[in-house]
Amino acid sequence: MREDHSLAFTYLYGGNVKRTLIAGASALALIASLFVAVPATAATIKLPITDMNACSVANGIYCVESVEVTTADGKRIPLEYVLAGQAVPAAKAPTDLMAPVARIKDNKVYDNNWWMNQYMREAITSPKLSIIDFSSLLGTAAHPEQGAKYDTKKKIYDITKATESYSQEIDCYDQTSRNSSKKVFSECYRGSLGFIVDNEVRMIFYYQTPEFAAKELVQFKATKYVDLTELTNTEKRRPTFGATYDAATKKFSATEPIIIPIWVTRESIINGWAIAGVATAAPTVADATEATATDAEKTELAATTANAPEPGVAVAAMSEPGRVLAGRWTHSNWKNLGLGDLGYDGLFVTAGGLGEYQRSWLKVDVVPTLTKGEADKYAVNLAGQVGNKAYAVNLDPDISIKVKLHIGEMVAGVTFAIGTGVAVNQQNEGEYNTITLSGSPVSVALAAKKTDCSGETGIAKANVRQFQFYSPAQNDDTTGFGVEGTSGDMFVGSNGVCDLSSPVWADPDKNPGSGDEYFTWSTAAPHFAPDGTTVNKGFYKAVIPAADAALLWGLNNPNDAVTALQISLTTEEGGTTAFTKSISVKNNKIIIDVAGFDYSRPKLKVGIKKGFKPSKAMSNKTTITCVLGKSVKKITNVKPKCPAGYVKKK
Repeated sequence: MREDHSLAFTYLYGGNVKRTLIAGASALALIASLFVAVPATAATIKLPITDMNACSVANGIYCVESVEVTTADGKRIPLEYVLAGQAVPAAKAPTDLMAPVARIKDNKVYDNNWWMNQYMREAITSPKLSIIDFSSLLGTAAHPEQGAKYDTKKKIYDITKATESYSQEIDCYDQTSRNSSKKVFSECYRGSLGFIVDNEVRMIFYYQTPEFAAKELVQFKATKYVDLTELTNTEKRRPTFGATYDAATKKFSATEPIIIPIWVTRESIINGWAIAGVATAAPTVADATEATATDAEKTELAATTANAPEPGVAVAAMSEPGRVLAGRWTHSNWKNLGLGDLGYDGLFVTAGGLGEYQRSWLKVDVVPTLTKGEADKYAVNLAGQVGNKAYAVNLDPDISIKVKLHIGEMVAGVTFAIGTGVAVNQQNEGEYNTITLSGSPVSVALAAKKTDCSGETGIAKANVRQFQFYSPAQNDDTTGFGVEGTSGDMFVGSNGVCDLSSPVWADPDKNPGSGDEYFTWSTAAPHFAPDGTTVNKGFYKAVIPAADAALLWGLNNPNDAVTALQISLTTEEGGTTAFTKSISVKNNKIIIDVAGFDYSRPKLKVGIKKGFKPSKAMSNKTTITCVLGKSVKKITNVKPKCPAGYVKKK
């Protein structure tokens, strides 16, 4: 929100580069992440000044492709874009039934809770089922996909795995350690089994090794499968481990109450599943009221029944309409998914150039929405604070938000965002580049005027939990931002949006070990919250690629950062304040983390310890270029190696 104040946003990258950006209230802060390098060719970047449309409305090189939220209990909920003036599509009736299957070996139950959809249950329990080891086909264009049929004359499957999919990065689950890590598909999976019914590949299971797949094939062929849908629905029970099964009567010797896996419950509303053993809930009083209410009454009811009080107790509205918005990203089961508890019914993504004279800067601002009923033609507004509607109500702190954008030719440089746990991924998709931002909202103290950001008397106009993102284009040849040769992968983050900068190396020409070298950076916010009593607390995080640290500041060995650097912090009034601090090096990046300090304008400093002697382990570095499809990475090290899946460019 940019209604009544301006804030200075400073970008300091290296000792001599400084730019000050005037942005609005909700403008800034940090977070952000690991970029997949995209080849950066010089260009004149002109992002649209008006908000990007959803790609479903106007597909193009500039649009919002998707928005997804993840709840605290792990529900991943893809949202649908609904234009202002349109009702949210009604929730669809369940189209699939999730139910368990029992695995029987030597006539005894050894798995009683293997939940599958109807399509999979029909396959696994079919007397026509055959299982084929496809491991030898992995890595080739001949490996079938689910749904493929075998052509007996040509001896090939009609739907096969795209060869480029083998080089795609995925979440790889290690069945031994039970942990997940990022790996390319071909590195994660080297074995596979296909489940075939009537010459159609119904399911494919992937394994870490061919040996593991072969072992599982033996187990599958020695196993009988029994669909437990009827037992679960009629008795809400399942067979116990070790129980015997009578195929003639279809009875088990012993049963116990069912246990529904969390993942089944979690995904049921999102995917429209019915769950075996779960009856359709009777309408609540609120539901019955909604069925007979007018549209205006439904809107008021939705805003007041999230935490229903005792009958007769008056409840104030949780939000009121602010500025008009073009639409919202929402879900037909928004309320039932627990997303409406803070008084908003969807999200709107403001995305585009920062302004007429700063079109090479990308801004992304996610705000909550409030939608009126049919009588008001489903108008969509900002969900504003009651009595202060120019400022948004708080976003839910327990959700994470994921936004994917088409950004034309732009390649994002150093990243600034308001949020926590942010990750950013850039890709080239042929006609345009995309950028995906994910993270959780964070509380920000907003100033009515810049003077509120100085001294120990400033009072915030509002404290709002926000999620935003800003980045200059590193491949724009007209703005001069950045330092030639840097990676563009640096990011900084804070909730101090009055004045936020990246670290600057104050004295890069001093001799190492003299004790005079240090980083400085700035972050600022009003000292007090709107109540005039509570002191606003802050955090600052910077992630600096090792190659950038060497280029800008001469810190050739990133591991030196842990032992060489020390953090100090002083408040504006000259006193110190309690805070947590850490410096670490992970994945060839220096990570500086400071939190818990008081605003308004703390002075943060990271300096070289006196007497420190740098190591020489990085003195003979070389740089190689690694390629994975259209992604390119430059790796600098003593003995540089390409990341998994990448190939060294000759």
